[in-house]
Amino acid sequence: MRKIFPLAFIVMGCLLAVKSVCAQTTTDPVAQAASVIEAAIKARGGDRYLSFKTLTAEGQYTHFDRGLSTVPTPFLDVIMWPDKERVEFGKGKKKDRRIQANVATNGWVYDGDTETLKDQNEPQRREFLDGLEVDVDHILKGGWKAAGARARYSGREELRPGERADVIEVQLTSDRKVYIWFDRQTHLPLSVNYESANDQGLSKNEYRFAQYIAYDGVQFPNIVDFYRDGVQVSRVNYQNIRLDLPVDESIFAKPANSKSIK
Repeated sequence: MRKIFPLAFIVMGCLLAVKSVCAQTTTDPVAQAASVIEAAIKARGGDRYLSFKTLTAEGQYTHFDRGLSTVPTPFLDVIMWPDKERVEFGKGKKKDRRIQANVATNGWVYDGDTETLKDQNEPQRREFLDGLEVDVDHILKGGWKAAGARARYSGREELRPGERADVIEVQLTSDRKVYIWFDRQTHLPLSVNYESANDQGLSKNEYRFAQYIAYDGVQFPNIVDFYRDGVQVSRVNYQNIRLDLPVDESIFAKPANSKSIK
């Protein structure tokens, strides 16, 4: 998703500036990557960003059909770190809603149109796990330092004439590479780029982040656009994000039947 700070003290800003200069003068790409990521974590909210355990978000989800937007759908997304998520689309009666819930390798879906409750199939479970792996918050909140993972500074890329971003290559434990672009002024993530396999070979995927807003002391992008092979697939527009609200873990468990959906 996903997924977001109070103004830093002047002293902290000076320390970051010094650290940034040191990172630029060193030739060690691992040390440079660590410096860029640590600056991004501080920009997102520092310890507050690293410590939150649950996220409850509301907004509008828009699917794009061959690059053209369709009608936005309201959603409610509840995340519990490290690997629980429930997303509910639509509002009102059960027949107007669609729910997808995941706990690690297990998941279920409810389709209000047909009032059916099913276990997720293998492609659906794999899609969730793949998305979890490349999620920018999961990477910054610890994935980049996980056993077997490695982060390296990959250089600077031009966003617009005269504007460049710091690019970090993160080698994940699955041997997948993810490239994260960071704004060199704000240190906030601008995009996440990675490849995924499909029937035709490999697809190039990109999440783009815009309009960062502070929610509960953490900076989140209000707009997240997803592109596949250069064509927009979806847009998530957040309207509210709350951190560390009490979450009943039973909401992630599969109900006994469709009539038990709440």
